[in-house]
Amino acid sequence: MPDWFVEIRIFLSNSWVFILSPGILIFYFRKDWPAFRFALITAAFFLYGTFIYSTLRELDEPYIWRYVVWAFNDLAWMALIAYLGIKDKVYLWQSVLGQLVVLGAPILQLFRLVDRHLWDLSYSTMMYKTLLPVINITTVVVCYLPLIYLLQRKPQVNISQ
Repeated sequence: MPDWFVEIRIFLSNSWVFILSPGILIFYFRKDWPAFRFALITAAFFLYGTFIYSTLRELDEPYIWRYVVWAFNDLAWMALIAYLGIKDKVYLWQSVLGQLVVLGAPILQLFRLVDRHLWDLSYSTMMYKTLLPVINITTVVVCYLPLIYLLQRKPQVNISQ
């Protein structure tokens, strides 16, 4: 296989964007703009994280700045989603739920930084390896919640004729 194909395959397998793509397309074709914006912005932040991951690991020799960058990335996502929720560009309930889910990520990143480099301990290792994927999975689920709500909603019958 060509190298570029292998790189794309590795990129897609490491990225949540691949999992969010069907939802983004469905929301776009249904013209559900608040859900589309929420999923698209979330995918953009996941894509950004995937792009900078290897470079950040290479440049961050003392393993300090990566946690600051990831925490800032999560806080920036939360701020943007909150702003768009206030401006009615994304569903407010989805904005609040997404922020509640992601709130643990920057706290976990900063705890990991303090645990590994200030205290020189490893208390955060299992929490980090367990909770961070759970937070990412739950964030993807929050992106799909408008679709799940739509599928579970019973059609209304108009009997007023």
